[in-house]
Amino acid sequence: MRVQTFKVYVITSADIRRFILIEIVIGMLTYNVGLKLLHNAILAGTLSFAGTESIKRSLRLIRRKGENKK
Repeated sequence: MRVQTFKVYVITSADIRRFILIEIVIGMLTYNVGLKLLHNAILAGTLSFAGTESIKRSLRLIRRKGENKK
């Protein structure tokens, strides 16, 4: 007989807020800035993606450096 495992994933409200802030708000802002500067929707979308990913990675690096200092 095979033992089945049951996984529970916990999503906190802080995770939801962080997702909304970074992905939606910052993505929308970088898209609008890119659209006004470049006048091209494809480049603005690329800028939006690159902007949100770079912000997420920089926040992750800052968090790791803070953990190493402790």
